[in-house]
Amino acid sequence: MSATLDRRAILRMIAAGAAASVAGCKAPNAKIYPYVNQPENALPGSIVRYATAVPFAGYGRGVTGLVTDGRPIKLEGLAGHPASLGATDLFTETALLDLYDPQRLQTVTGPPGVADWQSAAGAIHARPPQSNRLALLTGRVTSPTMLAMIEALRARYPGFRYVAWEPINDDNALAGAEQATGKRMLARPRFEAADVVVAIGADPLGPGPDQVALARAWATRRRAGPPPRLYVAEPSLTNTGTMADRRTPATSADLARLCHRLATLLGGEGITGRLTPPLDDFATHAARDLLVARGRAMILVGPRQPPAMHAFAAWANARLAAPIDWAAPIGGDAPMGQGLTQLSAALHAGEIDTLVVLDSNPVYAAPAELDFAGAIKRTPMTIAASMLPTETSQAADWILPLSHPLEEWNDWRAPDGTATIAQPLVDRFYDTRAASDVLALLADPAADADSHRRVRQTWATLDGKAWSAAVASAVVPDSAGTPRSMPAAGLALPTVAPVRGLELELRPSPTLWDGRRASNAWAQECPDPITKEVWGSSARLNGADMAALGLKDGDIVDLHAGGRSIRLPVRITAGQAKGVVTVLTGYGRSRSGAVADGVGANAWALAKAGDIAITATGERRPTISTEKQFVLDGDLAKIFPILAPGEAMPKPKPEPSLLPNPPAKGAAAPQWAMVIDTDVCIGCNACVVACQAENNVPVIGPDEMAMGRDMHWLRVDRYDVEEKDASGFQPVPCMQCEKAPCEPVCPVEASVHNSEGLNLQVYNRCIGTRTCQANCPYKVRRFNFFDYSERSVWGDADDASITAQRNPDVTVRGRGVMEKCTYCIQRISAAEHDADANHTPVGEVVTACQAACPTQAITFGSIADEDSIVSAKKADPRHYGLLEDLGTKPRTTYLARTINGEDEA
Repeated sequence: MSATLDRRAILRMIAAGAAASVAGCKAPNAKIYPYVNQPENALPGSIVRYATAVPFAGYGRGVTGLVTDGRPIKLEGLAGHPASLGATDLFTETALLDLYDPQRLQTVTGPPGVADWQSAAGAIHARPPQSNRLALLTGRVTSPTMLAMIEALRARYPGFRYVAWEPINDDNALAGAEQATGKRMLARPRFEAADVVVAIGADPLGPGPDQVALARAWATRRRAGPPPRLYVAEPSLTNTGTMADRRTPATSADLARLCHRLATLLGGEGITGRLTPPLDDFATHAARDLLVARGRAMILVGPRQPPAMHAFAAWANARLAAPIDWAAPIGGDAPMGQGLTQLSAALHAGEIDTLVVLDSNPVYAAPAELDFAGAIKRTPMTIAASMLPTETSQAADWILPLSHPLEEWNDWRAPDGTATIAQPLVDRFYDTRAASDVLALLADPAADADSHRRVRQTWATLDGKAWSAAVASAVVPDSAGTPRSMPAAGLALPTVAPVRGLELELRPSPTLWDGRRASNAWAQECPDPITKEVWGSSARLNGADMAALGLKDGDIVDLHAGGRSIRLPVRITAGQAKGVVTVLTGYGRSRSGAVADGVGANAWALAKAGDIAITATGERRPTISTEKQFVLDGDLAKIFPILAPGEAMPKPKPEPSLLPNPPAKGAAAPQWAMVIDTDVCIGCNACVVACQAENNVPVIGPDEMAMGRDMHWLRVDRYDVEEKDASGFQPVPCMQCEKAPCEPVCPVEASVHNSEGLNLQVYNRCIGTRTCQANCPYKVRRFNFFDYSERSVWGDADDASITAQRNPDVTVRGRGVMEKCTYCIQRISAAEHDADANHTPVGEVVTACQAACPTQAITFGSIADEDSIVSAKKADPRHYGLLEDLGTKPRTTYLARTINGEDEA
């Protein structure tokens, strides 16, 4: 050790560093005191539930926040909210991780560098907004508070320009309704009243703001009696197409021809054209069923289909007296795409001095021909407000950090118009503000950050009692919109475009949507429902097109259209229409953080491109997919059986076994079991992410996923059964086998059985031999090759905040430990403790996956209670066990998929 730097000097440096770090910590804005008399319901580590909401694509969705020691650790559905109905989807589940994301914007930044809100307000008002010089761009706004504030800005600044824009919007649907009826309205189908549904390029069971409500209504109707019949014509396989009773792949020209044929068969006049035999047969049977089920039949068209196709659907549904309500769009019916185009033109022309972009990302997702990045450069001052870094915020002069929805008071409306008042679950982590606070700043440079006061003013008509009730339930009673009657609709039909080559289909990513979830690691690592791809996507083609182009799975190609190109690997995808290339939106982000940057390609660059050309690069990079990791050995007809309505599964024969652990008989303890109904599972992956959030399942990143080390405790397999022309989804957690093959092979008895029928994993015994994993025929065990809980996928960002999300009731596993689904044993233990304390029988236990499921496909309970719902499910004629020929007697079992096939004409 040198004379100039001895041990005492080093200790002084350490002490000085520690003092500096303490001085740099932000003091709480109120004194914190320990409990003297601890509140009865505030035991340390106990979970308290609060009703609130989170937004998706501008709409509010009610949630129940599970909070422990002041930390939200889980979001579940809110039963009284019409967009939640007690369930969630993937986007709701992943919203929680955004709260703790270390990539979040934390301070105001501007031309001088790090700044504060006063400096930003001064910069905004230093340039007086003149009649046509201030513009505001937002995403979809349904918040009554924000809409009122925007109207106030209009009044304050004459000529103030406001544009609401979403990359995935309702422009075509509104234009189609106007073309058919003269009114700009949106169709709201009532699946629970439909016997026949024909989906034309539509994915109502797939991702979207209304997925939970539509999926619940569809599943309710499917269980109610003779199952409804679902027809789907689409370019690329979707969740809805997977669950169809009859599906046909179709190009955009095929979809237009189908509309003409259906119009003729329903009594209108369509252009007589040649349809392929499969498409003609599809149209004939669909029209027959629609007419037979008049009053309980409907036609749905996807949002990206042309307006004339929506107009045809309006005409057809009027003739069918379809169970569809019509509603005015919330927040106005101005065309979003047209508004963005006009705004971009004004920016390029130098007509705007100040542009404020509030929680929107046009630099990434706007049509390339608008050159929005160039438009921003031409604008004297641009202000971008967002929660996470985006391409737009990085191009702006000033960046304003937005709070997470769970940190502020908010209000939104659901797609049906129901108003939601959302209370915060936690104080702001950083120097951030609500979106309404930013709007207030545009009007008044001295505006404070008081989202509660602004929301309360909006709902001043509610007295104190009504306000408290609305906050407690997160729903304002009787606030839903009034359905409109359908005016007389004239017949309009889409143009049948000539086929010139390969056509491009853009689809929203089921995990990243339009790109707003790209920075979310849970979303990136969640497998795509169709291809099982993670951390990226591919260009999906039909096998014949791949062969004609001389391509193989994993080949890298350039997709060219309109003078622009993107580079992606290609893959053959089941159910893909010949002549169609499908690319998912949401990928290809840049300057947005370590999780999002460089993953996939930006499909928005080719929006409105039309025909597309493909050029092979000679390179290869197979996509990362879990599809082949979990292939089960066995007869497909037994792994995923397909039944006709009313058909029963054959009774299994008892198989002898040398395996131990017979089920307890006559025991007082509950005997836990689960039944999953594959007839209503839509493959949405809400259960997968719910399990991840509940059970501290780590994110391992693309490199580890590429090596086949997926850590999800629950997966959703997809099956195509060609003999039955059917497909479906099958969630696979641990089977909790009564005669578990993993148990006798463990040398240290880390895998054991308990008296309640659970197959336990004792973490502190496990020595990592992985013999249990090798002996599991269901492939549901996961091994920690590294200390994944301590490894970061967030780059240089300090990920310490991530630990605050972890469930304190679930052990965080270390390197060398095997883990798997536990049936949420922490929830079972909590219910048993409550029963012991209250001297009552063990009450209902709801697992995380069960709570999340939009279609209520998962049932859990004790089969020791013969009157339990799970016991009734096990007595269902469709009941079967996965790989039950092995004699493992799984406690997790299934109800078979049914296909409502063709009736004889």
